Amino acid sequence: MSTTNPPPAEGESLRDRKARLTREAIHSAAVRLCYERGLDAATIAQITDEAGVSQRTFFNYFASKEDAIIGTAASGPDERVVKTAAASADFSQGVLEETARVVRDVLSHSLGDEDTVRMRRILFLRNPVLVQRNADAGSALATLLIDELLPLLADEVEALDLPDGTPPRDVVRMIVLIAFAPLRHSFVKPKPPPEADPSPQDLLDRFDHSLALFRSVLEGTRL
Repeated sequence: MSTTNPPPAEGESLRDRKARLTREAIHSAAVRLCYERGLDAATIAQITDEAGVSQRTFFNYFASKEDAIIGTAASGPDERVVKTAAASADFSQGVLEETARVVRDVLSHSLGDEDTVRMRRILFLRNPVLVQRNADAGSALATLLIDELLPLLADEVEALDLPDGTPPRDVVRMIVLIAFAPLRHSFVKPKPPPEADPSPQDLLDRFDHSLALFRSVLEGTRL
């Protein structure tokens, strides 16, 4: 596993950089230990020892062991990650499909190096509870997605034939809720054997298959 620290982000203060590196160290330790020992067997005490921090520091950054694996900070989702994913979207390709891709990009974001990303990917496949926790559409992440997509989808929402008095935010909220479905479905598979090591392309193929099924179901059930 690489131990080289990434350079400071543009405009990042020394305090912010220290906080980022601490958060990344806890995340990487949680992923590695849960990958090697199992989600249930690895403890927060072991994770903090591995990361070289106190348990008090751990809870300053993450609310639980599962959140440390996912990378969801105690302070909430990373607004920059959501903004970057939303800004790259091309909604001319289909609002629901593209929103689903934005959701996928946000939820697949990891704090660690390539080895951490690989182990985290396998942990998600072995433990669907992590997917459910990460994709909780009632979370602060969904709210942040709605806030970010609301102005981007203004034209598309205006063109819809909606019940009178429907607020645009309710429409975008519905879009976000629906867009979580393909990602959840793509992880509803039998658990792989311990030696399984799916590639990033394997997961993209699985998501694309779920997205195609999602589109077919929507079109086939349209009244």
